[in-house]
Parts: sequence; structure tokens; C-alpha cells
Amino acid sequence: MNAHSLRVLEFGKICEALVERAAAAAGARRLRELRPGQDPGEIARRLSCVSEVRRVLEDHDLPIHGLPDLESSLDEAEPPGSVLPGAKLAPVARSLHVVKRLRAHLHERRETLPELWDAARSLESLGELRESIDQKLDPEGRVRDRASRALRRIRQDQERTRSRILELLGKTVRSLAGASEPVITLRSDRHVIQVARDRLGGLKGVVHAQSGSGASVYLEPTAVVPHNNELAQLRSAENEEIRRILAELTEQVRFALPALRTNEAALVEIDTHYAAGKLSRDLHAIPALPAPNRLVIRKGRHPLLQMANQESGDPVVPLDLELSGEHASTLVITGPNTGGKTVALKTVGLFVIMNQCGLHVPAGEGTELPCFHEVFADIGDEQSIEASLSTFSSHLSHIKDGLRAASEDTLVLLDEIGVGTDPEEGAALGKSILGALTRAGAMTIVTTHYGSLKVFAHDTDGMENASLEFDRDSLAPTYRFLQGVPGSSEALSIAARLGLPAEIVEEARAMLGGEREAVEGLLHDLQDRRRRLDEAKVELEQELGAARSAREQAESRIAGLHDERAQIKREAMEEARRLVERSKAELSEILGAVKTDGAGGKASGRARTRLGEMGKDLERGLAEGSGAKEPAHPASPEELEDGTPVLIPRMGWKGTALGKPGSNGKVAVAVGSLRVEVPIDSLEVRERAAEPRPRPQAAAPVKRPEGIATSELDLRGRTVEEAIQEVDRTLDGVLLAGGSWLRIIHGKGTGALRGAITEQLENDERVKSFRLGEPAEGGSGVTIAVLN
Repeated sequence: MNAHSLRVLEFGKICEALVERAAAAAGARRLRELRPGQDPGEIARRLSCVSEVRRVLEDHDLPIHGLPDLESSLDEAEPPGSVLPGAKLAPVARSLHVVKRLRAHLHERRETLPELWDAARSLESLGELRESIDQKLDPEGRVRDRASRALRRIRQDQERTRSRILELLGKTVRSLAGASEPVITLRSDRHVIQVARDRLGGLKGVVHAQSGSGASVYLEPTAVVPHNNELAQLRSAENEEIRRILAELTEQVRFALPALRTNEAALVEIDTHYAAGKLSRDLHAIPALPAPNRLVIRKGRHPLLQMANQESGDPVVPLDLELSGEHASTLVITGPNTGGKTVALKTVGLFVIMNQCGLHVPAGEGTELPCFHEVFADIGDEQSIEASLSTFSSHLSHIKDGLRAASEDTLVLLDEIGVGTDPEEGAALGKSILGALTRAGAMTIVTTHYGSLKVFAHDTDGMENASLEFDRDSLAPTYRFLQGVPGSSEALSIAARLGLPAEIVEEARAMLGGEREAVEGLLHDLQDRRRRLDEAKVELEQELGAARSAREQAESRIAGLHDERAQIKREAMEEARRLVERSKAELSEILGAVKTDGAGGKASGRARTRLGEMGKDLERGLAEGSGAKEPAHPASPEELEDGTPVLIPRMGWKGTALGKPGSNGKVAVAVGSLRVEVPIDSLEVRERAAEPRPRPQAAAPVKRPEGIATSELDLRGRTVEEAIQEVDRTLDGVLLAGGSWLRIIHGKGTGALRGAITEQLENDERVKSFRLGEPAEGGSGVTIAVLN
């Protein structure tokens, strides 16, 4: 990528913003050297990594902090025989601790953070090396006493010897106590006392030095000399043991160098993603969508301007811009000075470079950026006294490079094209340059004050005008970008705002001539119309948003009503289930009494009485089901007759009307083996089922014992659950009617229904025995149950 373009677009400041957010020095070094890539696949991968970091930062932080800089440690450990000091070995363990935490963190979230996990997959925590360093060195790199038995013994001996020396010196000091108190101190690693010469008396020993005035000396008493010698020998032994331990650790590090360097590479990559994710969060940025031959910016904010304005609280006016090779690949931006033309130019350039570095851009959804092979930017005053280049010559040298490389994979950004020479010649040269760049297919954005370039852009295919809005009421720029509308330089308006004498401004306006004034007026009118259209668009979008919100609220309310109705139905069905369970329990009790007293006894009368009460209880339960589902089309008396299929919506039950409603407005309904009376307005008439085909009759009649009541139940076509419920109800009915056996027709089929019925009869106390039917009775398609 062109180094001059990176400099004039101030990409280095973006790199420094990333460096401030890096977790480690190695990552910071990589970020200072960050350059745009050209592989769309690699750019997409890096953008995904940054997006994953953003997701992590929404809830917590990435455990990457505390990484030391291992570059010099690893380089120094590489030569055979080298010995690293403890201060350079301890950071290796600290790095491995971070590796262990980070790898575990990303492995646990590998399904939601696949790209980061892929980057961390090669990390090795090297547990043996990490534990060895931790055991022998403290965090500052000092060798621990427990590093070896020999070192522990040496240091214990040192401590005993030092204590003996201090004890002897203490006695000497006490014997010399007086006006000038002697002081115990060290000279050349030997314990001595500082004492005034006139206080020495007969004290003998080795004088190591004297004070500056010569009034006192540093004396090693004779009794202490052998102990100091012993301590010196112990220090030498300690140093030798420490060197041996450090050499051993260095050898372990040297052996693990390939894995450690792989770790460093992976950590640096993850750290760059981490810094990019933090910058994305701070800028409220998004990943741009890839778009070949199409550049679209929605609500873009210049990143450096946004960072500066975040401190002051001033908002950044967003930029909406679109370029497409299929329509217009060249954009000519005009407008007043200080109106924001150069900022718009730099915003486009920085967005393209940041995107190709795998960075998010501070823009809105729908931003699309292509991948360029080269970006050429010529912005600002580039005159050079040393190179004898004028501003115009410097501009031309950069434009020449852009023209030479111009293609569909090139972005060219030119600020104030043709400036620095005669306006007419500069404008003519600008037209020629724009024509050449457009024919080459390069995406080109230029700023200019030349009015003839506005006309040229309007009349030339592949080019389009744009401008920065100027408020003529306040005589100040609004910084709003208007694509498709040329702008005015507003030099006279700005001069008046800045206080230039009115007569001078008016004289200049007269010199422009009527035709130029008319063109400027037309431009102002176009800008006003564009502003009104934009305002109307905003109002329409607000109304559309309000309509969408109202629709969403209505849909939410409808969904809530559906849920509420389902809940009411569940509650009603649950209440019905409890009512049925109570009824079944009472029926069992009644049946027991019937069997004991006989069908004709008092128990039979009590049974009929209780059945009537249970029917009334059920009717009350139906009537009290307030809030339950009401019939969509209540039945009318004309629709009802004996055998009419009906539905009780409140309970979700299907049954058969037993005739027209009585004088009380209620209809007798058979629900399975139960008979209930239901208000006619609680019923719906169901469609009659198609007449079943007649089934072939058994070859011979079923033989039944004379004088015994019988019954038959056909379950063909029922589900297992429906069949079990129907058998249960029918058994009750047969017993109440005094019957003693039941013929159950379940068909042969897969055998699932027969198996379920068999299991039910085996566990039913009302059933004395059961068997499959004889051939004349229906064979294995029928089960005969004999009741107690």
C-alpha cells in the first residue's frame, strides 16, 4: 500500500490508538507496523475475530492481561551454554500462566468464538516448565530457598554464621560504648564496626577504610575475621548453586523454544484482535460488508474526529456516500472552505484502509467496502523546499503515480485538484485527469472549487457531483453531505460573515456578473429542494417506524390473547379432569355397594340417585367455566334431534344430543357412557361423520350364557389413548346396568391396540378374566372380558 497515502490519511494515529489498547508490548509492536491486506478471505477472518472480541467485551474481559515481553529472553536463551538471569526466566512462567487461562477460556467458548479459538488452538501451557520455574523462582526472578537441598543448606549455614558475627560484633560495640556509639556496618561484603580512632584502645583487627575526616575507621575485629571468611565462602557456594539452577532452567527453556515462539506468535495475533475489538467498542464501529466494485458508506464518522469529539461531547455529522463502477465511479465534491470536503475525503480513505487491516469502521449498517489493490491519496500542501518542489509540482508527482497504476482495483483521492497554478489551466488539467481516471475504471473522489469541473462532472458519463451543505441564513456550513447536488464555494457569503466591509463584498458580487449569480442561485435552489426532500424522507421514515411499532404491538397483543385463551382452556380441562376423577372414585364406591347388595337392592337406588347428582355437578362445572371458550356458532333447537353430533367447547368434549332441548332450555347429551344436561347456548353442532361401511357379520352368532346381560364395544379406528378411556367408561356402564361381560372389538392390525387393552384389563379390579375371541366370535380381533 502506498506509504504516502497512509501518511496523509493519518493512518498512523489509528495505529497509535490500537497500541494504547493492546495488552502486551509484543502486540503493540505488531500494531505499530499494521498495514492493509489484499486477501478478501484473510480480511473477512480478521473482521470475524474482532467481532468475537466485541461479543466478549459486552459481558466480561478477555484473560490476556499480564503478558510479559519475552522477545529478548527467548533470543538470549537460544545460544547453547547461555544462562539467563532469574529476571528473564520468571516472565516465561508468567506468560505460560496467561496461556493456560486464555486457552481454557476460549476452549470453553469455542462454539461461540470459533475464530478466536482457532487462533488459540496452537497455544501450549507447558505445565512442566511452568511449574519448574514457579518452584525455583519467585515472581521477581529471585531463586527460592527450596530450589534445591544444597541451596537451602548453604543459606541456613549463612544465616547461622551471620548471627554469630553479629553476636561477636555486638559484644565489641557494647564494650566500646560511650559518647560516640560504634556502628555495625558492611564494607566489601564483610561485617565491620565504625568506631572513632580515639576509642580503639587495645582493640585489634583489620582496618578496611576510614571516614572522610579520618576521625573514625571501619574495623573488622580479629575474632570476627574467620567467620567473615566462612560467610564469604558460603556466598561463593550460593552463587555457584544459583548459577547451576539458572543454567538448568535455561536449558529447559531452550528445549521448549519452538513451542514458546509459537505461543508468542499466537498471543500477538490474539492481542491485535483484542486491541481492535476495544477500539471497535469505543468507536461504536461495525464490520463493513464486502462489495466488489461498490463503495457505500452509511452514517460514517471520521474515526479520529470521533475520538477527539468524544472528550468534548460534540457530535460528528455522519457521512452518507455511494460510488459504483456500474453507475458513477468518479465523485466531484464542491462546497465552501472549512465545510468538510477534506474530512469526507479522509473518511473514505481511512475506512478503506481500516477495513483492509481487518478493523471495524465507525459507520451504520449497510456500509459496504471493496478490497483495493492500491490507494492513492493527495491531500494537503506538499511543497518541499529541500526537494525544490512547489505545491503544484508536488501534487502532480503524486497524481502521476495514481494515473500510472489506475485500474478497477484502485482508489484515488485528490484534494483541490488543479490547485496551485492558473485557475483556467488548472481546471482544464483537472478535467483531463478526471477523464483518464474514469476511463481506467478507478474509483475516484476529488474536491475542488472550480465551477467548470461541476459542469464537466454533470455532463460526463461515469461522474457525479456532490457537495457539503451551507446554511445561508446562519452563513455557516452544516457539514451535511449532499450527493448528486453541486455546491457553491460561498466565498462572498463567508467574507461577509467574517466582517469584510459590505461595499467590498457587493462590488465583488457585481464583478461576478449576472450569469454567474444566476448559476449560484440555481445551486442554492437545488440545495434547498434537496434539504426539503431529506426532511420529508426523515418524516416518512419516522411515520413508517411508528406504523411498524404499532403493528408489532398489535401482533404481540394478539399472541398474548392466544396464550391467554390457551391457558383458560388448560385450566378448564384440568377442572374437568378433577371432576371426572372424583366421579370415577364415587362410581367405584357405588359399584362396590351394588355388588354387595345386589342390583335390585337399596344400593341400586342410591347409585341412580348419586348418578343424577353427579350429572348436575358436571352441569354446574360446565356453567361455572367462566372465561372458557364459548361456542363460535351456538346450536339452535331446529338443528337438534336424537343422534345429532355436538361439541361442548368449554370442556372440549364431543358427544351426541339425545333429543331437543327441554322446557328448562337444556339438552341431554351423551358423552361416552355419561349423560349430562347442557344449556343449548353452550353447544355447537358438529358435522355428521360419513356413514360407516357395513362390516361383514361373524359366521356364527356369539354364544352367551342365558339370563346374563351383555354388551359390546367397537374400538376400531380409535387411538390407544381414546380406546383406554372408552373401555374404562364402558366397564362402569356395564356394571351399573348389571352386566357381567363385555365384548371388545379392537381389530387385528399391528397389535398395538390389542396389547394396550390387554395390559389395561390385567390391572383392572373390575375384570375377573379375559380371553381372545373364538373364530366364530371374531378371533384375535376381539377380546372377551368377564366382570366381577
